[in-house]
Amino acid sequence: MLSRVILTETCRAEWATMHETAKDQPLGSAETSPETIGGFADEIRMQAVGYAGKRKADVSRVVSDVGDAIRAGGSGFSDQPNIKAFFDAAAEGIEEFADGINRRTFSEIYDEVDAVVRRRPGVTFAAAALAGFALFRVLKASEIRPVPRSRAVVPVQPVPVDVVPTPDV
Repeated sequence: MLSRVILTETCRAEWATMHETAKDQPLGSAETSPETIGGFADEIRMQAVGYAGKRKADVSRVVSDVGDAIRAGGSGFSDQPNIKAFFDAAAEGIEEFADGINRRTFSEIYDEVDAVVRRRPGVTFAAAALAGFALFRVLKASEIRPVPRSRAVVPVQPVPVDVVPTPDV
């Protein structure tokens, strides 16, 4: 109860200080001035662009890692040059895609995706449905399911039972 009273007194003191400070401000200052609002919007825009740039670099790195994994997967086929060339070509294409992600700005990538969606809405719908179905299957498969009774663990050897009869007393 004492902490509640102290907290209430502290809040009242802070409120009074803020109220006095606000009375001293001229009308149109603080939150309503266009310079402050513009500065705030610019700050948000800069943070969003920085965040998008970091995520773009992360995506590019992941795509490049996929290319490296494909190249490493094909290294086992050194005795079969045709198959190794296929893996190398696939890895090269993936790495070019990662370089393209690095070169373009976020707005250029967005504009390209928007143009593709507008040109081929059917293909876009089918790809979104396929991705949704795949995501559903992955999430559905990851949930823990109970073990049916027919597949319950049964001991391989029978449990020994005392077969010596005991006399009734």
